Amino acid sequence: MPKPMQALVVRRPRGVSVDAWEEAEPQGSDIALKVAACGVCGTDRHIADGTYPATYPNVLGHEFAGTVAAVGPTADKFVAGDSVAIDPNIACHECTPCRRGDVHLCERLEAIGVTRPGAMAPHIVVPQAQAYKVPAGVSLRDAAFAEPLSCVIHGVERVVTPLGASAVILGAGSIGLLMLQVLRSVGASSVTISEPSSARRSLAEELGANEVYTPEMMEHASHTAAYDVVVDCTGAPAALQSAVRLARRGADILLFGVAPAKTSVPIEPYELYRKELRLAASNINPFTMEKAVVMLAERTVEVDKIVSDRVELADLPKLLLGKPAPDEVKIALEFA
Repeated sequence: MPKPMQALVVRRPRGVSVDAWEEAEPQGSDIALKVAACGVCGTDRHIADGTYPATYPNVLGHEFAGTVAAVGPTADKFVAGDSVAIDPNIACHECTPCRRGDVHLCERLEAIGVTRPGAMAPHIVVPQAQAYKVPAGVSLRDAAFAEPLSCVIHGVERVVTPLGASAVILGAGSIGLLMLQVLRSVGASSVTISEPSSARRSLAEELGANEVYTPEMMEHASHTAAYDVVVDCTGAPAALQSAVRLARRGADILLFGVAPAKTSVPIEPYELYRKELRLAASNINPFTMEKAVVMLAERTVEVDKIVSDRVELADLPKLLLGKPAPDEVKIALEFA
């Protein structure tokens, strides 16, 4: 018989609470997990306040890892006790984008924690196809970073980063700090950070940034450096203007941060032509989860320092609906 459990439930925009939710049983090739850790993403905040399309009511949480507790009758890839990280994005594999290999652009994309119940709960059931085994030596709290790291890897693969390249990242939240480390791993010899928070700037330096500036310093006329790769991790529409200015001739610009829908910003097409800039955007994580797990296992990226707060389920409603603290980097929900 299904059992009730306590979960972070959003029943409507701004209707967020820890409430009873039915614990599902694994069917078919599903696997049931005991959740160990789940990251809090900006998307969770937007779903909570009603500014991101999602299913209501629902349980939030799409960046997570845990231990297999049980498997469905036809599940054949995992056994109880396996440690796994989960790709929350579930493609239909039937629409035109899926059939041409662009599963991340699926016309009927579903996502755990967005359209399906998520992992801000002690237990969750997921299709086994979404699970990736976590190697020995990688903690489950670190493995919960596999999903955001996989998105960053896809973003980096969207641009050209020559060996010895110079890069600049606008924004040093958790994504910007992952981006810093992945760019270094693919050959960037110099990575500069633009970030208003002094705590985040210090953390960026600790994680390998060569130079750090406030946005005001970057915009000042005295800052004349130009970069091979420019990455926006803020989602601020005006960042595109900064990116064009900071890009050297022939550079790549990656728009990784998600700008609000229906916003626009004026840019000069002539500047794109004059500098022959390549402009790319990035959307989730097609076929990069395995790479993320490998990078975590090989310690190519350091994620533990990125977590600024580790919290319990009861802490989440206030955190999700409140304004983030200026020096907040990443909040992680953990279960005992």
